[in-house]
Amino acid sequence: MVRIAVLTILVLVNFTVQSTLLPHFAILGVTPDTALVFIVSYAILRGDIEGAIFGFFVGLVHDFLGGMFVGLFALLGFLTGYVCGKPFRDFFKDNYFLPFFVVVGVCLVYQFLLYVTSIMFLGQLDFWFYLRTIILPKTIYTASLSVPLYSLLHLINSRIERFEEPKNEV
Repeated sequence: MVRIAVLTILVLVNFTVQSTLLPHFAILGVTPDTALVFIVSYAILRGDIEGAIFGFFVGLVHDFLGGMFVGLFALLGFLTGYVCGKPFRDFFKDNYFLPFFVVVGVCLVYQFLLYVTSIMFLGQLDFWFYLRTIILPKTIYTASLSVPLYSLLHLINSRIERFEEPKNEV
């Protein structure tokens, strides 16, 4: 129950910061996708099932707060959480640079899928322009925040795990 409350607060704070503060720090007209970093980080820390559930709810919040199609970000978040959590089930969680490389790959695929599912249908067929102006800058900017955000989520997760441990009384 504590985990759900903490994650809910984290997601709400993230979207508040992402929609109010981060636009003031846009670089080349793009802002980082911190929600994607949280989905990848949580999936690495907790595995595929919890990562998929977390990704679905983060995506659903994103859909309700301004997604073009309700369910698109929920589906992408679900798939991202599942795919990122699957290979890292028995991985050393204190490696802070793995999320950087995973976020780079995931962000490229995620932004490409957003292009295919939404931007392309609006009639903007110039993929190379979209790649150069949105996908690559957003990937670099998002990946640059992956290590500090993973560190924060790792700290929060370890504290919650210690709190959730059953107390052995003598």
